[in-house]
Amino acid sequence: MLWLVGAGLVCAGKPEESFKEKKFTDLSFTALSDWGEMAMAIQRPKWKHGETEHFIIHFFRNGEQIARRSELFYAEIKEFFSNRPDLLAGKKSQVFAFNAAPDWKQFAGKIKQGWAGGVTRGDEFFYPAASEEGWFDSRGKVQAHEMTHLVFNRLYRDQPPLWLNEGVAEYFSQRKTGTLTQFRQQMSLTPYNLSQLFQAKQYPERPDQITAFYAEAAIVVDFLTHTQERTAKLPKFVDAMIASNDVAAAIQIYGYKNYTEFEVAYKKYRRHF
Repeated sequence: MLWLVGAGLVCAGKPEESFKEKKFTDLSFTALSDWGEMAMAIQRPKWKHGETEHFIIHFFRNGEQIARRSELFYAEIKEFFSNRPDLLAGKKSQVFAFNAAPDWKQFAGKIKQGWAGGVTRGDEFFYPAASEEGWFDSRGKVQAHEMTHLVFNRLYRDQPPLWLNEGVAEYFSQRKTGTLTQFRQQMSLTPYNLSQLFQAKQYPERPDQITAFYAEAAIVVDFLTHTQERTAKLPKFVDAMIASNDVAAAIQIYGYKNYTEFEVAYKKYRRHF
């Protein structure tokens, strides 16, 4: 499913028209990080390249589709953060879209993240654009998740706490690529302890705990943004969490007198899942 949620995106023009496939040497920016070099070393002759307004895209197949979705995601995520100024305006982020599962697994092993389904570092995003069976990922959930991290890094100078960083990304991955019903079905897992979620500085160890961690974080973000008025408060909330990582203080932006009041309201909302 192409992420075409909201009239703003449908009427925003055709981002794919700005996509131009080029030789690597003709790209507007050709410097690669150590991870970029490792990616390019895998099947080097098969990589293709192109760029859009905000991204340089390295790919094997489906470059135009990847480019279109990248720009659509950029517009939607930026709007979600109240069209916050892009701190990297004029500089393009790089997207490395692998096609074959073995190639992705080789790269993930090289960066010692063999478990990852996609990874963002700074202004670079690496992911498998096709399934293990070789089909193009038309649902775009991995791209939506990691693109959120990538665009966030263009809008903020610092990182928010782990739960909020992953919660916003997972919210976009699940909520914005499907219906509300699908989102609730996907997130209807064993609840993750809220205080542990907010205090986490690293990911849980067990796979089932990691899944629950991501889901709970996404539901909190959904709770904080389930109306237009609440969504407008999100950028200020993120600023507050980056500044002090104090949930009890930050939730006052939403009008809650204290953490207890927030928790009661959240648990009531959580029953929908």
